[in-house]
Amino acid sequence: MRIWAATRDMNRILSETVMDFAPAKNEDDWNRVIGELCRELDLSRPLILKKHLNELNHFRHTTFLPSDFMESVSFNKFTVQLFPEKKNSDKRS
Repeated sequence: MRIWAATRDMNRILSETVMDFAPAKNEDDWNRVIGELCRELDLSRPLILKKHLNELNHFRHTTFLPSDFMESVSFNKFTVQLFPEKKNSDKRS
């Protein structure tokens, strides 16, 4: 799965990254994915709540607010969005 993560201040993107991961199937997988995204963006890791997991699994995106981080942050939102998987069609001529 391909994931886009970005930090935002109001509607302006401050930093962003796109990374590929194996599909996340459980909470441990999501913790690993979010941890790697945060490491890439040089962020502290947010608390991942059941709300975030539900949004990722049902809506393919979630938003972390400054209150989700243990340390103070310099942005208003940390967004994580999953890109849809491209299905390879096996077309034969």
